[in-house]
Amino acid sequence: SGESGAGKTESTKLLLQHIMNLCKGNSQLEQQILQVNPLLEAFGNAQTVMNDNSSRFGKYIQLRFQKNTVQGAKLSEYLLEKSRVVQQDTGERNFHIFYYMFAGLSSEQKEMYGLLDPSLYRYISGRFGTQEVAECWKHKYQEVCNALDMVGFQEQEQVDMQAILAGVLSLGNVTFEPEESSGSVKVSEASQGWLKASAVTSLCVVSPAPLWSPSGSCCCSLSADARDSIAKVAYGRVFGWIVCKINELLAENVDPEVELSEIGILDIFGFENFAVNRFEQLCINLANEQLQHFFNHHIFQLEQLAYKEEGLPWETITFNNNEPVLNLLLAKPLGLLSLLDEQSAFPQATDKTFVDKLNSSFKGNLHFQPDRGHVLGFTIIHYAGKVQYAAKGFLEKNRDTLPANVRGLFINSVTPLLVPLHIHHEPRPTLARVKCGQEAPGFHGHSLMVLMERMYSANPHFVRCIKPNSQKEPGVLDSQVVLLQLRYNGLLETIRIRRDGFSWRPSFEEFAER
Repeated sequence: SGESGAGKTESTKLLLQHIMNLCKGNSQLEQQILQVNPLLEAFGNAQTVMNDNSSRFGKYIQLRFQKNTVQGAKLSEYLLEKSRVVQQDTGERNFHIFYYMFAGLSSEQKEMYGLLDPSLYRYISGRFGTQEVAECWKHKYQEVCNALDMVGFQEQEQVDMQAILAGVLSLGNVTFEPEESSGSVKVSEASQGWLKASAVTSLCVVSPAPLWSPSGSCCCSLSADARDSIAKVAYGRVFGWIVCKINELLAENVDPEVELSEIGILDIFGFENFAVNRFEQLCINLANEQLQHFFNHHIFQLEQLAYKEEGLPWETITFNNNEPVLNLLLAKPLGLLSLLDEQSAFPQATDKTFVDKLNSSFKGNLHFQPDRGHVLGFTIIHYAGKVQYAAKGFLEKNRDTLPANVRGLFINSVTPLLVPLHIHHEPRPTLARVKCGQEAPGFHGHSLMVLMERMYSANPHFVRCIKPNSQKEPGVLDSQVVLLQLRYNGLLETIRIRRDGFSWRPSFEEFAER
């Protein structure tokens, strides 16, 4: 755990290498486990203001052992930040893979995928990079291709995948204008070519049939929201496909009767506080609140309870308990997420009615502050500090639904990957249900609650990553930045409990033996 940019993903990679080294094996499986990282980072990481290679999803890696030999591994992913596909703030980028493609594809391949100059695409803000950066991206693209081969993607599947990504970019350039006769909107004349590129040239995002009339004009009632929904769903589907393939590759091939021991490594997005914080930051910061509570539970509550039970003379060490913040967010029926779900169920509810509800429900709560400014929002005082959230888009993102007319487009897709989108599409669980473990019937992802239950039943070891400075500079240690993290993480109290407590606990047998 640690802030965004503190080094969690890098530490995870080092930890994996270390464990593989301890296994003393050089088996193909161990190499494959190490080699899936470039793939996950290309599709799941992006540049943010706080970190040039920020994980925009959470991952839990389970390594399964039999007599000190790795027999298999499984990867679970949580809450991919799909909204990044369609929007990035100043100083941020889309997922790495889009830039790698522009740098790594040959001009013939670009032509095949209908890709033009990167500066033309709205979904990557029309920004690319210097020649030097492009060279680095070209190398990364090659790494991704090698990893796709190694994971077992067939050549046609790789073509389909890149066609989908190219189609997503073209789709982002489709704009709309009012339809005078009906009062609805239609695809603007200027962007008909982009629509055709996304639907036909790339042969992927949707089947051309429902989009085009015989005269060649668009006959689909798309809108900007529907356009962005298609892009997010298609990208999320590609990412899920990659994770499934990785799991097929790394699955253990042993007798089911054999009991395997397991080491799990959780690398989850770090605490974030940007100039503008949205629904995604609330999800990320809630996950970090839960991890901090888990840490407190193990390091302070269970530890001191054991001393008490043994009748040891012990002066209780107090710690900053973040339970009140979790109650504010997760309590039922009046926690923030329950209220968000309730509002999401009302068709006429708006982000403003949601904020009004919060302001009346949490009046006087020490961890909640209503916003008095002109931007619709609210402030939560988290364990790691005060974060101001902009409420615009909260209800829409929590519903996370695909418009019915758009869902119908996927079933005729000429890319097999996208067809299951329609067939298996159940209502998505809202954030509150995911967080509280109430899975929606058709939801295949793991909820964070399932993850937390798994962690509470295991024997945890905590790796606390500390960010040395806020400028992303190497070799610079800003003592104030470090001290702040040591304080809010509870590490100063942890040092006290380690110093005054009993950190080495041999069993009676070990003690007598010695």
